[in-house]
Amino acid sequence: MARPVTVPAEHPAPAAPAVRHRGLFLALMCSVQFILLVGGTVVVVSLPAIRADLGLAPAQLQWVLTAFSLTFGCLLLLGGRSADVFGRRRLFLAGLFVFTVGSLLCAVASDAGLLIAARAFAGIGAAMASPAAMSLLTTVFVEPRERSSALGMWAAIGAFGATLGNVIGGVLTDMGGWRWIFLVNVPVCLLAFAVAFFVVPAIRPEHRQRLDAVGGLLVTLGVAALILGLTELQVYGAEPRTWGTLAAAAVLVGLFVVSQARGADPLLPLGIFRHRTSFAFLFVLLTAGVGIGAYYTSSLFMQETLGWSALRAGFAFVPWAATVAVTARLVSRNTHRVGPRLLVPAGLVLCAAGAGLLALGLDSSTGYAGGLLVPFLLLGLGSGAINVTCTVTALSGVPGRRHGVGAGALNSTQALGGTLSIAVVAVLTTIATERALAGGGSLTVSTLAGQRFALLVVAGVALAGAVLAAIVLPRRLAGPAQDDEDVLLARPPAAPLP
Repeated sequence: MARPVTVPAEHPAPAAPAVRHRGLFLALMCSVQFILLVGGTVVVVSLPAIRADLGLAPAQLQWVLTAFSLTFGCLLLLGGRSADVFGRRRLFLAGLFVFTVGSLLCAVASDAGLLIAARAFAGIGAAMASPAAMSLLTTVFVEPRERSSALGMWAAIGAFGATLGNVIGGVLTDMGGWRWIFLVNVPVCLLAFAVAFFVVPAIRPEHRQRLDAVGGLLVTLGVAALILGLTELQVYGAEPRTWGTLAAAAVLVGLFVVSQARGADPLLPLGIFRHRTSFAFLFVLLTAGVGIGAYYTSSLFMQETLGWSALRAGFAFVPWAATVAVTARLVSRNTHRVGPRLLVPAGLVLCAAGAGLLALGLDSSTGYAGGLLVPFLLLGLGSGAINVTCTVTALSGVPGRRHGVGAGALNSTQALGGTLSIAVVAVLTTIATERALAGGGSLTVSTLAGQRFALLVVAGVALAGAVLAAIVLPRRLAGPAQDDEDVLLARPPAAPLP
């Protein structure tokens, strides 16, 4: 009788590629993420200066802001998959180069069309570089605690950059003009590009894969239609054109899911969501929505009700950003010891408390220290804890050769959560404001009532998310996931073989 061959049920974690300067490598990946996220928000404060210089119409001004987030958000998943197929180092360098060229074109744009096109082009580069950088991190830092620490630094620096974009934009615009918010990226990105040649390892894909052009087209068009629909919801309200765009997005995303379920080598293998850790993607979406919703509402309150300049309002968010950065760093060291079932609900409760206190403190006489600082600190504590925990948890269920597409899915979820929350919060604020006006309230009082209502809804969603997280998230994180095709379970034959 032939002896059955036994194959281990789980492979050991793959060896990390050799990187000579691991500290420099981590600093480079985090710095590039900082630059990319600043690139998305840095333009907000500079919009009045851009409008005055180029003579932009309101609709054109909106597209200067939206063009980057549109291409960035809808191409993240395709960028992540491309990193798995063509090589993470190669796509990281290509994305950084495209982003640099896009920034230079923005700086020299002479009219609205060129500026909007250049912003979209820079977003394409960011969609290539960002998921490639995250997947490089998870490939180089293999040991669970080391990976958690690296992802904690990544999340902390990224959150800090996204929040500081307004401050950086205001300072550069005041010092040298709006073109400097784009021009400063060029030497910084060129330096990062040069350093990357020496510290980023060339990692060949372990398996031959194809790109799945049909899936890429469907998801790109679907996410683009969704972002467009949400943008139209903010600008035009619940008009037929808005619902038509959102319906088209639903159809395209549905077709994408069907194609992924039936495809031989899909763009987004649905199997990566079969692990319990995949619930973390949901809480990435939820946390982005809660944080951006509170950020958006409080920014409007400071500028429209309190009369603060955009630059002053940007500086007001620095404690929030600093708290996110510090909390993310501390939590990253304890994610595997404490576990997501405790950390994520605790973070969402803190976010709910921050949003609730912010709602109660909104008043025309509100001071920063008395009404805004404590809620900002609570929101920073909660967001910092959740961002790291959910990033580590979500990617722990993604096989190593799929880390590029996993990173793309994670970033897409975060971007979608922010876009969705702004649209929903804007609609809720408008509805509640109109009801208050109909009841005889003044414009200022009615606007504050609308903002309070939106923030209370945000707090309620965070509390509901905390309850859900305590139920569905795993108590502890397991080791790296394996592909079904890479794992053979030892099973003795049912009958003797001759």
